[in-house]
Amino acid sequence: MVHISRREAVLGAAALGAGAALSACSGPGDGSGQTAGGDLALPTYTPFDGAPPDWPGDDVLLDGYRTYPADPIVGVEEPPGDGEPVSFITNIPGAIPPQMADNPFWQAMNTAIGSELRIEMAPNADYETKFQTRIASGDLPDMINIPVTTPDLPGLLSATCMDLTEHLSGDAVSAYPYLANLGPEYWRGCVADGAIYGVPVPRLFSRNFVVLTRRDLLQARGVDPDVQVTTWDEFVDLCRELTRPAENTWALTRVPANIAHMAAGIPNGWHRAEDGSFTHYIEHENMTASLEAQAQLFEAGVLNPDSFVANASTRKEWFSGGSAAMDYDSFIAWTQYESENLGTPDFSVGGIVAPSYQGAEPVQWLGGALNNITGFSADSSHSAETLLGIANYLAAPFGTAEYLLKKYGVRGEQHELDGTDPIPTSRGVQEVGIGLQYICDAPTAYYFPGDPGVPERQHAVQERMKDVLSKDDGYGLYSATRDQKAAEIETPVWDAMNEMVQGRRSLSEYPDVVATWRENGGARIAEELAEAHEASGLA
Repeated sequence: MVHISRREAVLGAAALGAGAALSACSGPGDGSGQTAGGDLALPTYTPFDGAPPDWPGDDVLLDGYRTYPADPIVGVEEPPGDGEPVSFITNIPGAIPPQMADNPFWQAMNTAIGSELRIEMAPNADYETKFQTRIASGDLPDMINIPVTTPDLPGLLSATCMDLTEHLSGDAVSAYPYLANLGPEYWRGCVADGAIYGVPVPRLFSRNFVVLTRRDLLQARGVDPDVQVTTWDEFVDLCRELTRPAENTWALTRVPANIAHMAAGIPNGWHRAEDGSFTHYIEHENMTASLEAQAQLFEAGVLNPDSFVANASTRKEWFSGGSAAMDYDSFIAWTQYESENLGTPDFSVGGIVAPSYQGAEPVQWLGGALNNITGFSADSSHSAETLLGIANYLAAPFGTAEYLLKKYGVRGEQHELDGTDPIPTSRGVQEVGIGLQYICDAPTAYYFPGDPGVPERQHAVQERMKDVLSKDDGYGLYSATRDQKAAEIETPVWDAMNEMVQGRRSLSEYPDVVATWRENGGARIAEELAEAHEASGLA
């Protein structure tokens, strides 16, 4: 997040969930420090010299690996903890794992960290309520998983969290090499009032969305399992070929709306024009074309009939169970699908990038930079150095001994080796998910133990996307109106879009829908983002 005084109320982070921007900055690892507006230097980006990737990425694209190194690098020689318990509150995406007393993995991590990790967990659906309750009570743990959509995030960070600037700004971050391995686009989201108030949990490209395909089902239908389509018409034809209503099988779990936006050449999120003005993608002149593209899928009958009312869990069941050949989700979901279906013979996932709709130049939306920010309570009895040391350990990248332990646990307990690859045991599946990845993490690596074909396919799809990435220019810029009213004024837009795709409303009404959005706050948000960008000092 870029800096300006909160009194001017033009910067903050309520927009972090909308996507990531790679704003103008000096090159990675040049030692100069990246500026975040004002005089603050972001942590100097110094890529960790670790395991050479089989499929190289860069500071945005992800590295891919066939196998885990036989001799993982040890980057943390001494446990970073101070011997006293460290508390943390977080969400958990899956089942709540065995608690510390019954969880040997958790106990092993306590030993490696050098402090007992007292982790309070809540399911995803309950976390926001738990988080807000704890904030309101003032009874905060030492380390806090702070959602990036938190209202008035700059105020919360500066009021409740340690100022970490002196420990992280510029070359000071070199004391924490794994944290220095995180690029400036991640740290920008951790700044408020000209200071660094937390550590990032990075995502970015791993949250790029694609049309995920069941390669095994495509092949069974006589379709190239790695098929790519270049036009929307070809995509619709493929969907028709994969749909068998009499067999209760459908091409798609839902309308891939954002893929249609990309196919129509619509920029990601908020777009900044050369004159400095901001527009939202829903205002783009090609939005009607995108809605037409989506309506084609509905009219072709290639969507599960319950797609507009089903929740995410149900859609995942359709895809995993084979009643849908394609889903619309991220690279993270791709890996999860592969992991959760190891017992399904021939189960295999591929990806289709956005094709062109009616000759438009398609783009690929870059995923959101952060999953969350981890703040350190200003009232914690631990030093900033201790908590940063723990975060540094958990930011260990692929190929290190620390990464192997935090992701796969102890050999013979939570994993066994297949060659040099750690294969989770049944215990590992149950015990490892204690939420360490939400304290801090490394950029995602394409890797799947025991099956190098998965990262090879993922990297190949990434290569198809890299030259036309579209960032959200609103990332890291604060708009008070967006903070307060975005959901209220956007919900009618999404509802109208769904009705138009299903033929219940005319596409001719769309300009009026957008006009209402602008009148109710959209235009003011655009003005505030332009003011924020001008004040930020960013190019």
